Amino acid sequence: MKYTYKKTDIAYDKHGDGKTLILVHGFLENQKMWQDVVRLLKQDHQVLTLDLLGHGHSDGLCDIHTMEQQAMVIKNLMDKHKILKATLIGHSMGGYISLAFAEMFPEKLAGLGLLNSHPFADNAEKKEARERAIKTVQLNYEAYVKAAIPSFFAPDNREKYKKEIQTLIAEALKMTPENIIAALKGMKLRPDRSELFCKRQTYPKLWVVGKKDPLIDIEKIHDLAANCKGTDYIELSEGHMSYIENREEMPAVLKRFLQRNDL
Repeated sequence: MKYTYKKTDIAYDKHGDGKTLILVHGFLENQKMWQDVVRLLKQDHQVLTLDLLGHGHSDGLCDIHTMEQQAMVIKNLMDKHKILKATLIGHSMGGYISLAFAEMFPEKLAGLGLLNSHPFADNAEKKEARERAIKTVQLNYEAYVKAAIPSFFAPDNREKYKKEIQTLIAEALKMTPENIIAALKGMKLRPDRSELFCKRQTYPKLWVVGKKDPLIDIEKIHDLAANCKGTDYIELSEGHMSYIENREEMPAVLKRFLQRNDL
């Protein structure tokens, strides 16, 4: 299915009935990543997935796709289906977008989940890495994608999931270089939302991280999670791509969170 946001086609899908859950994919991903999760959760929920701006079958909109702009896409999708409240769960960049949504539209959130994600802004080192990535994409975006996707997995899983990695690379290469750069620029600009996530919100929250995630500072996350009010904090055994590396365990974690909090 598709709908139009600012004259731009956005691809999405809707499954099941019940309280609404919106699953938000990450950078270089698309809504296909949620297939196993949807199969489990659509039994009790209306589950919406979408391709974010410039990803999957959704068109790009401009030179920078900010987290706030992506959040507006989700809000407009809710409006289209007359959804007053929903639980958002975002993977990686999808978590950044879900946090932006929480700041912009708190009245529309029933619950919030960060999956292999965090509320911190990019530090100076990370911003420099984003700039290097942008230059690499400009020179050879295919080489960038082929190097980036494996780096999301725990090092000792990269050979094990070689087939899945090749599939993810093929999907990511359907994106244009311009849309990859627009996402990189948007992530670089995002503010810190630690205080928002841990102190200002009263609805149920879930934070799932991987112990072997090569992209996160697990010690920094430990420190913040210890002070996050009303947050279920769960560490899985593997890396950043928990929907593959913890294929059985991760969807069950989401289901328990939703059931326990009647979301």
